[in-house]
Amino acid sequence: MLKPGSVVLGRAPISGRKGAVACGHPEAAELGLEAIRRGGNAVDAAIAGAFASFVVEPQMCGIGGHGRMSVYLAGKKQAIGIDHFIRAPRAATPEMYSAALTRWRNAGWGGVEGAINTTGHLSVGIPGTIAGLWEAHRRFARLPWRSLVGPAIELARAGVAADNRLVVSIAGRTGEIRQYPEAAKLLLPDGIPPRPANAGGALHRFDFSDMAKTLEAIAAKGAAAFYDGPIAAAIDVEMKKAGGLLTAEDLAGYKPDVFEQPWYDYRGRGYVTCGDLIFTEALNILERFDLAALGQGTAESFHLIAEALAQSFADNFAHAADPRHLKAPLEGLASKAFAAVQAARIRKDRAQGKYEPGDPWPHQGPTPSVPPTPFEGTTQIAAADGDGNMASLITSLGSAFGSLVLIPGTGVFLGNAMQWFDPTPGRANSVGPGRMPLYAAPVAIFREGKHALGAIAGSGGYRIPTAILFSCLNYLDYRIDPQTSIDTPRLHTEGDEVEVDTRIAPEVVERLKALGHRVRPVDGTGLPTSFGRPSAVWRDADGSLIPAADARSGGVAAF
Repeated sequence: MLKPGSVVLGRAPISGRKGAVACGHPEAAELGLEAIRRGGNAVDAAIAGAFASFVVEPQMCGIGGHGRMSVYLAGKKQAIGIDHFIRAPRAATPEMYSAALTRWRNAGWGGVEGAINTTGHLSVGIPGTIAGLWEAHRRFARLPWRSLVGPAIELARAGVAADNRLVVSIAGRTGEIRQYPEAAKLLLPDGIPPRPANAGGALHRFDFSDMAKTLEAIAAKGAAAFYDGPIAAAIDVEMKKAGGLLTAEDLAGYKPDVFEQPWYDYRGRGYVTCGDLIFTEALNILERFDLAALGQGTAESFHLIAEALAQSFADNFAHAADPRHLKAPLEGLASKAFAAVQAARIRKDRAQGKYEPGDPWPHQGPTPSVPPTPFEGTTQIAAADGDGNMASLITSLGSAFGSLVLIPGTGVFLGNAMQWFDPTPGRANSVGPGRMPLYAAPVAIFREGKHALGAIAGSGGYRIPTAILFSCLNYLDYRIDPQTSIDTPRLHTEGDEVEVDTRIAPEVVERLKALGHRVRPVDGTGLPTSFGRPSAVWRDADGSLIPAADARSGGVAAF
């Protein structure tokens, strides 16, 4: 299926004009490009690439997952968000995890004994993936739906080779997988992970024939095939049998949010994030410092970026909430005035050490936060077409293979995104029926003037905003080419400690320690990478499209 010369696995800068795709797997990249070759646009490319990814990256994403998409429509100069993240089932309560709370911290809040919010049936919310892609197609795509889903069906029928990345993901959760018979039957032949295809011996191919049948139904009937009918009934049966909360009624009532996105500004360039405010606040804080003068890769630059990230995580963990259910100071968190207050906390000669959330309410707009105005009308994919349209998509199951709940006869793993709720009742991000949890995952599109400049997305949970932030700063502030912007070592922090890529110069790391940061070295070359996996397409001044991806984690740049 792959066409020689169109998909690039290496790291040399590349460019094209008719279309470009950056994502996590060669098959997804090629099928996205093929959609553009057949007359499709960037949205067609993202949808085709996503369905291919469900098959060839089953540990990263799937039919039973969730996502977000940003679309830039060149003809209308509009940025549209399609938020198809999970919602909590109607039977969910703020207290559903409280009896199992532990003292260790996870994602800014308390952990849960037995990991019942990350594994198994109680970790499952209402999946949004198929509804979101269907809505994107209905509104913005050019090609027939079936033609975008069809190639993924063929991939599923052929089965999926046990490549190194897939086997590593299975090995990392083998103990948990064994607790779920359907998942174990598929992923653990002979009770152990298979030998990867590149390790010699007989090639193992996973049997994805059940997924092929599900994709056939989705190709024929669209989103209704998943949310109303035999697949929804099978999910309902499995949930009732094992004490899960998701029901057929929950599925039938799911609707993605489609809205015209507000444009934010960074050093004169507009951008959208599809609702991620950690990324926005960090950029607002960093805009008040001259990063370019400090230089890329210096301890001084890393220090300021770490401080901005830590403060942004603290503020959003404390205040961000689903505005459909709670008043939340979302405009305040995104405001430059609030960022100015938080930036004033940052010293150039010393880390704060303890990052207390600020008060964004005084910087809130004149009216309380409400859901965005409707627009009439972790894998990742960034796509652009020759007409100036761009699409940026994250599509995810949460953890590897999500909840590990595999619905019998369907090939569908259900995601475990209930883990993104704060399990303690009475907080901004606590569980509640119908609520959407805080999820730090910008799907950013930048523009200069009224023309799209770049689309970028990532995978890696709360490392997504960090990975995207560094990629954007490297390109926009330090003027580094798009591919090197992604390849360059980075750090990650949510406040407690700073995880530093071991490829960063030792003298820089020592300086960060001297500035008061609690530094933990992390191998930045490992598989999977510990620093998120970004993919981007940037548009050069001459109109060339420049895709870039993290090849260390299997990322592919294609044109």
